[in-house]
Amino acid sequence: MTYWYAFLPAFLASITLGACTTPGDRSTKADFVACDDQKLHANLSDSLCIETTVDHSNLQDEPAKLFVRKFPARAKHHGDIWLIAGGPGESGASFYADIDFFRQTFAHYDVLIPDHRGSGYSSKLCMPEETRDSVDGLNLAGEEWGPCFAKLYSDLKRANSFSQRNAARDLDTLIATLGSDNRTLIYGVSYGTSLVLEYSKVATTNVDGIILDSLTPGPSDQLNGLSYRSQTTDRIGLALLERCAADSKCSLGTNAVETYHALLKAIDEGADIPGLSLIPNRDLRQFLGLFLDVPSARNQIPDIIGTLAARDPSAEPLIEKTIADVETYWGAIAQFPQATASIPLSATISGSVFNSRPELTAETLASEKAALGFTSPLPGLLVNNQFPLYQPPEALPMPASMPPILVLQGTFDPKTPYASAVQRAKNLRVHGSVEILTLIDAPHAAYISSQDCLAKPLSLFAKNPEAVLSQTCAPTEALIAFP
Repeated sequence: MTYWYAFLPAFLASITLGACTTPGDRSTKADFVACDDQKLHANLSDSLCIETTVDHSNLQDEPAKLFVRKFPARAKHHGDIWLIAGGPGESGASFYADIDFFRQTFAHYDVLIPDHRGSGYSSKLCMPEETRDSVDGLNLAGEEWGPCFAKLYSDLKRANSFSQRNAARDLDTLIATLGSDNRTLIYGVSYGTSLVLEYSKVATTNVDGIILDSLTPGPSDQLNGLSYRSQTTDRIGLALLERCAADSKCSLGTNAVETYHALLKAIDEGADIPGLSLIPNRDLRQFLGLFLDVPSARNQIPDIIGTLAARDPSAEPLIEKTIADVETYWGAIAQFPQATASIPLSATISGSVFNSRPELTAETLASEKAALGFTSPLPGLLVNNQFPLYQPPEALPMPASMPPILVLQGTFDPKTPYASAVQRAKNLRVHGSVEILTLIDAPHAAYISSQDCLAKPLSLFAKNPEAVLSQTCAPTEALIAFP
């Protein structure tokens, strides 16, 4: 899910669990303890924390320390739900701002949130550069990049152990050693959906239901992969402008698409336009592409285009206000120091596992970008990837039988396309029950923008994962409406 915010450092709650526990062995339990940062925010006030060491040495892996935070069930305990963050590179802290929603919806469940290896307070690729006690906390400061790269390339075995496959094994071990003997559910978002499906292939543990929020494209769906992320973003941006052209309330009118293309042409030719100085590198395509995930900012895109196209000075305060809206939207997550995303982990896994075009050049990317109206920064990061990549292991088959799966998918998701998610869900049905909750106009990460549509189906899924059927809902906060 890669957000565009800056994160801050924080504390690491620590208690170590021995590394000798075998997946599937629930006889030896570790004790969570009160987190040292409970006073940091009301949402964390009763959270419990643990740090555990996992060692898949029989699989030629390096040991890693994993941080897990638990929020106790608010009603009689029926089981556990594991929330798996996106990225790759994001920590479990991306759920903290919305933890009350999960605790209310799954009131009978302990909510457990791990930081996958390489993220948050778990072992990092660059240590101590990415740890809380370094110069810029979990962020990499300017002077830390050199030592970070030097360590990565001097110990490729360790660097390569921070893989998606090992993260999937980690989840299996965590469920085995920290989970209860009652019902177990897993909720993955964005990259977390890919990680959860990888877990399903290596699991020695059993789960009773899986929820996939913003389902990533399948391995064979290369045209919707990361190297084509700008094309995915552009389709959603143009769909927004087409909605505008058909809506009498939209300021751009029936020529919305043509007006935008004319504006981009003027910018590309160097036109001096009031308000453009607020846009980094004058890159309006990427700037507006980033707005598509924030409903309030997305709805302002036609007005921003209109004022810029008219050379209207009011463009500047409008852009400033919309930027403030975006910062507020993501700021709820950014307030947790643990939430800093790991650039090394993101670059390593993205480049190793999710780049279907390793031959992509900066020149080709620039040519493609010039033909688009809305773009993503991710393809550029793939092209300029300086991190040591690993050869992905041979793909494993999905298990013949899987627990019930519920897919949550927005129709205006600029990262994981709706049609692609529906197709992957259909493909998964050969392994078991897969239902889809279609969220009209919703962007990426349904749990942030669509809680009014999720509450009832998820509560029902918690009681009986087989009882939820495919349905459609229009979340109030995510609806497209032009001011």
